[in-house]
Formats: sequence, structure tokens, C-alpha cells
Amino acid sequence: MSPELSLLIVHYNTPGLLRQTLKGIFRAAPKISYEVIVVDNNPQRRVAPWVAKEFPAVRLLVQEKNIGFGNGMNQAMAQATGDHFLIFNPDAMVLPGSLETLVQYLKEHPDVGIVAPQLRHPDGSIQMSCFRFATPQVIFYRRLPLLRSLPWARREVRAYLMEEWNHTETRDVDYVLGASMCLRRSFMKTLGGFDPAFFMYFEEQDLCRRCWQAGKRVVYHPAAQMIHYYRRETAEGNFLKQLFHPLTSIQLQSALYYYRKHGRKPPTPVS
Repeated sequence: MSPELSLLIVHYNTPGLLRQTLKGIFRAAPKISYEVIVVDNNPQRRVAPWVAKEFPAVRLLVQEKNIGFGNGMNQAMAQATGDHFLIFNPDAMVLPGSLETLVQYLKEHPDVGIVAPQLRHPDGSIQMSCFRFATPQVIFYRRLPLLRSLPWARREVRAYLMEEWNHTETRDVDYVLGASMCLRRSFMKTLGGFDPAFFMYFEEQDLCRRCWQAGKRVVYHPAAQMIHYYRRETAEGNFLKQLFHPLTSIQLQSALYYYRKHGRKPPTPVS
């Protein structure tokens, strides 16, 4: 019999956080049947020995090279047997009851394609994890402090982050952060999985956009809560440090591909 939920994690070079994440899953003791699949994308620093020893129930898929987030998730989904998928980051922490809440919401709302929990920082404060689709200029505003301080830029960034709202109610949103999102296995198959052209970044915007195009809703559901040890690596340091960060070029390539695919003008926000 298939488990109700497959928790899917793509890991790269954060073994300490991965260990904490796996401990959190089993400590939460979900009251639904589930499986955990980890894709290890780092051939230089294998986690297989200690994962097999400490978490024998976890299925580990070892890659010979870093194939990226979306490709890694597609590999995990090809092996998963659950009726629902939880796309999950190795720097997130499951809280008791959160998995059951997400799965139950999908069961009760067939018109919903993707549902995501409220994410909180380790100090308990709410993390911005649902957004309106970004325009190209918002991407630049968020990266350039001088531009971001201008009134019109700040207004656009605030709208993108949905800062006018307290993030404590269930509502439709344009897209959710890929750190934790839940969807039916059958619907993910309809969508065709993650677009493998995105090595990293923008894949969740693309997935949520395709969800809306397929006639299903994307919902932020704060009745389910999780902790996310979030760090925007490409936003650390001064402008030059950000500009020449190794991940910046990957982010830029993903942004260019995303806007070529969907166009520069986002659809009318759903809320």
C-alpha cells in the first residue's frame, strides 16, 4: 500500500542541517504513513554512511555530480510512491501536526494544486514565504540597496513580499517558497515535474505559475507551521561581493530563462 506522503529532500553540502531536519521529521512522529527520500547532490562530501546508520528508514539517492535542485527533485519523485509529495529543504524543520494538516487540506480542497505552510525563523518570527509574481525590476531592487531605498522601488518590493498583510490567514497567493510545498502526486505528474532548465532559483515560481495555468490554486495555509533556517547567500555582503558571488550568475541565468519562458509582465495577482 502506498504511503500517504513522500517527503523529498535535495541535499548539497549542509550535512549538519540535514541531520537536524531528519531528526525533526521522525521526532514529529506524523500520524500518517510516509516515506523520506534524500537526493545527495554533493559527490565530494557523502552523507550516505551516517544517514544509513542514523536513519535507516531514509532512502538515499546518490548523484555523481550536482544536478541542481529541480533535477534532483525529479529524480526523487521518480522513485517516490506516496499519494502526496512534500517538496522540502534540508534546512527546514517539521513541527508536530504540520504534515497531517497539509495532506488533509489537499484532500478537502480538490481545486487546490499546491499548499504551503507558514514558515517561521528559528526565533519564532514569521518568515516571508509567499509572494506575488516578481517583475524583473523587483529582482534588481532587492539586490541593489540604493535602488531599494527609493520610494517607488520600496512600494514594489513591499507589494511583492505582500507586506501589507499579516500572513496569519489562509489565502490564495501567486507563489510560495520552495522550502516546503505539498501537492498531489497525480497533479505533479500532470505538471511534468520541475523544469530541468532551472538549475537552481526560480523553479518554484515556474511551478506555481504552471499550477495556476493548469486551473488549480496555490494556497498559503498557516494552520501548518514549520521552521526554516533561511539564509539568502547571494544577498550577503556589499554590492561587489553580491555581484561576484558564485551563485549570482546561476540566479541571473534562471531569471533570464524564467522571463523568456513566461514574459516580463506577470499575470494579475490573485490577491
